[in-house]
Amino acid sequence: MTSAHKPATAPSIATSTGPAWLSVAAMLADLAFETDAMGRFTALAPGRALGQPTQKLLGVEAASLLARGPAAADSLTVVQFRSVFTTICTECVAWHGRVRLNQADGSTALFRLSLAPRISGSQVAGTFGLLFDLEAPEMALPEAYETVGDPGLRRNAMLDAETGLWSARTFAEEISRRFDRLDVEDKPGSLLYLGFSRAASQVHGPVAMRIAEELRDIVRPTDLLGRIDRTTIALWCDGMDHLTAGERAAKFCAQFPSILPERAIVTAGVAPRWPGAGDDPATVIERAAVALRLADIATERQTDGTGAWRVWQRD
Repeated sequence: MTSAHKPATAPSIATSTGPAWLSVAAMLADLAFETDAMGRFTALAPGRALGQPTQKLLGVEAASLLARGPAAADSLTVVQFRSVFTTICTECVAWHGRVRLNQADGSTALFRLSLAPRISGSQVAGTFGLLFDLEAPEMALPEAYETVGDPGLRRNAMLDAETGLWSARTFAEEISRRFDRLDVEDKPGSLLYLGFSRAASQVHGPVAMRIAEELRDIVRPTDLLGRIDRTTIALWCDGMDHLTAGERAAKFCAQFPSILPERAIVTAGVAPRWPGAGDDPATVIERAAVALRLADIATERQTDGTGAWRVWQRD
C-alpha cells in the first residue's frame, strides 16, 4: 500500500460544499463524498456505493469499511486509515492511495481513494473524497473496441483500468495539445517510455500499478502520464531537454526495481521534441518506442541486473 500526503492546492474545491459538486464528481468517480474530521460520511453523491444505497453510509466511519484477510494484506489498517483523516484535518494536506473495501454482498473491491481537506470558515471541518474502482471495466467512448496486444487494454478507452492513467489514444491526444504552446515559448519537451516486458506476465498489472503510483508522487503537475500497452508506461515532460530526460530515465532504471514486485527490471526510451521541429505526436511516440527497443536490446548485454536506457537520436 502506497500513499502520499501533499499540501492542498485546490482551494476552489475546499471552500464549496453541497450537492452541486457531489453530482458533478459522481460523473467522474465511482463515489464522491464528504466526511467530518473523524472520517465519518456526512454527504454522498446520490445512487449506490459498495452495493448499497448511499443513504445507508451516512454517519458510518470510512475506516469501518476496510476489508480484512489475505486479499487485503497490502491495504491500510484501521488505525492507519484513521490517522489519514487526522493528518488531513490537522495539517491541511491532500492524500491518495489504494484501499480494499467491503461491499454489501460480502465481496471486496480495490479502490483508488483521493482525499482533500474540506474547509469551513477558517478551519478544516473534514474531507472531500473520491473513490475509483480499480477492478471495474475501463471507461470507454461509445465506439467499437479495438484491442492493443492485450484484451485487457482498449484503444478507445479514456483511462487504463488498472492504473487510472491515460490510455494510449488519450495520451497521444493530450501531448498534442502541448506542442503548439511549446513552439511559441521556444521550449523543448521529452517523452519517456518505461518498459518492464522482462517481468513475469503475472506481475505486469501489479508492476504497472506500482510504477504509476510512484510517478504520481514525483512528477510535476504539468507532466502527463499514460499507459501505452501492457508493459509500457509513458511520461511526457514539458520544457525538458534530452539531457535532463536521460538523467531521469537513468534514475528510474536504477531505482524502480527495488520497489517493484519481484524486483522487475525497468528499461527506458527517451524521445525529445525540439521547438519548431514540426514533429507530430505519432512521430515522437514512434521514436520513444524505437529508443525503448534499443534499451531492451542493450539490457541483454548487461550483467549487473539493471535495465538500460537510450535516447533517440537522428542518424
